[in-house]
Amino acid sequence: MAVPKQPIMTTGRSFDATRRSFIFASLLSALSACFFGEAKASPSARSAVRHVKLWGCQYQNVDLDEVAASDLDMIVVDPSLNDSAGIFVTREDCERLKKKPDGSRRIVLAYLCVGEADIKRWYWPEAWMTEAPSWVGAENPNWNGAHAVQYWHPEWQSLVYKARDSILATILDAGFDGVVLDRVDAYTDWEPGRDRARNEMIDLVVSLATTARKRNPDFVVIAQNAEPLLTSMTFVAALDGHNKESLLTGLKGPDSINTTEDVDWSLNYLRGLQNAGVATLATEYISDTSLIPAVKTRLLELGFVPFFGVRALDILPRSPVEG
Repeated sequence: MAVPKQPIMTTGRSFDATRRSFIFASLLSALSACFFGEAKASPSARSAVRHVKLWGCQYQNVDLDEVAASDLDMIVVDPSLNDSAGIFVTREDCERLKKKPDGSRRIVLAYLCVGEADIKRWYWPEAWMTEAPSWVGAENPNWNGAHAVQYWHPEWQSLVYKARDSILATILDAGFDGVVLDRVDAYTDWEPGRDRARNEMIDLVVSLATTARKRNPDFVVIAQNAEPLLTSMTFVAALDGHNKESLLTGLKGPDSINTTEDVDWSLNYLRGLQNAGVATLATEYISDTSLIPAVKTRLLELGFVPFFGVRALDILPRSPVEG
C-alpha cells in the first residue's frame, strides 16, 4: 500500500524545502508500492482469457489442492464437487484457486450445460424426479440421466440462470470468474421442426451473459462447439472465448484423424471468431500419446490453445507432450 502524501505546508517554509518534502513523499510512495505489491492492476479475467497458454477441464475426482498447486492458467470445474454429499466449490475455494504457486492469477471457470438436463444432478428438483415437466425430452443414449430440454421454456431458463437460486446464481455466489457453456449446439436437436431453435439458443446465451454481468461485469463466457452460431455477431459479442472439441481427431473413432473436409467445415466458422479477437481453445481426446506432438503443433499453427483430455475428464489437466 502506498504511503499517503502529506499536504505541502508553505507557511514558514522555503520553496526548496517544500519541494524536497514533496519529492521525498513521492519517493517513499513509490518504494512502498515496490515492496508491498501495489503496482499495475491485474488484467481483467475477460481480457486475460486471450493470454491463456495452459488450461483444461476436470469435472470428476477434483482435488482442489492439486489444482491450486498446478501451473494451469485456467481451469474449468463443476460447481458441485460431490452431489450426494452436498459438497460445492466455495468462495474461499475459488479465491485459493485463483492464485497460482508463483502468485500470478489463474482463471477459474464453472461448467454449465444450457441445452440438456441431467436429472441425476444436484440442481434437479426432487418433485421432478417422479414426473418430469413436459418440456423434458428423450434421454441421451450416450449419457445416462441426460435429457434433451426445450431450452427456450421459462422453467428451464429459470432453473439455469433467471431464478435467484439458479445454477448461475450458485456459480456467481461462489466467486467463479465465469462459465463454459456446454450443449449450446442443442438447437440442432430441434431443427427442422422448430424454425426459431437457432435464434432461441442465441437469445439464451446472450441473456445469460447479460444477467451474469449485471453482478460481475468481468464475468467470462465461453461457448463450446455450435460453430454455425458464430455467424451471429450478437452471439459472438457475448463471448470471451470458444472451445472446439475434436477439431483434428476423434470424429470417426478414438484417435482417428479427422478428414480435411471436417476440419475445414469448422475452421470456416472459427477463423471469423479469431479475426474478431475472441480466444479460440481446442480440446482433443487422445489416448495414443504418440499423436499428441503433431496434433499440438497443428493446433498452435491454426491459432488454438490446446487441451488434451480424457473423455471422463476425471484427472488433473497437465502440460501436453512437447512437440
